[in-house]
Amino acid sequence: MENIKNEPGKTTGIKGATSTSPGSASQAAVGDLANLAATATQRAREGVQSAYDETKQVVNDAYGKTSEVLSNTYDQAMDYGKENPGKLTLIALGAGIGIGVLLASGFAGGRSRSSRIGEPIVAALSQVAMEFFRR
Repeated sequence: MENIKNEPGKTTGIKGATSTSPGSASQAAVGDLANLAATATQRAREGVQSAYDETKQVVNDAYGKTSEVLSNTYDQAMDYGKENPGKLTLIALGAGIGIGVLLASGFAGGRSRSSRIGEPIVAALSQVAMEFFRR
């Protein structure tokens, strides 16, 4: 095959095919790498944005469900309090006494008589309160 010199720095081996000098070939490779890097960066940004959007949606859904459950529970407690004001007053009194005993035992330090008595009282009152609210 015969090489014919067309332009300075370019030779042809086959009619119409040209090869460039080594310097311009490396510039083209660097350009291709830059394009690949830009494409990879764009894909990564799209992936991160997609993950962010999905996470945001899941958190919003969880917040909505939790808010709805708490609202329903609050409404049930308010209805129960309106229907049974005496029971609710006794539950609140018992819870207050139990919390007071626990706080007093926490300040005394160590395991005193009030902590040995307070924890079972609070557990029993909690059980009673749960039974009232389940009905």
